[in-house]
Amino acid sequence: ETAGYLCHDLWGPLRFPVGFGRPELPEERLVHDLDARTGASLKFTLLNRQGRVWTLIAGGGASVVYTDTICEYGFAKELANYGEYSGDP
Repeated sequence: ETAGYLCHDLWGPLRFPVGFGRPELPEERLVHDLDARTGASLKFTLLNRQGRVWTLIAGGGASVVYTDTICEYGFAKELANYGEYSGDP
């Protein structure tokens, strides 16, 4: 995404494919569009609509640590999303 931002004038609008081998969901697209319009970094991946554990964690590696911890405690199937914010929100 950084290269897309830095080279926007050269490359034009560019949208990278979503991971996990599925199309981007409307909720994810909304956060992606917000991310593109701010100096902050905003990330959101919907994993399980019926999940009971929702997170929104400040970046800097904390989001990965918290998500790993939730899974290690046996709540991986309850994890609804991966979300993080960092930078200058």
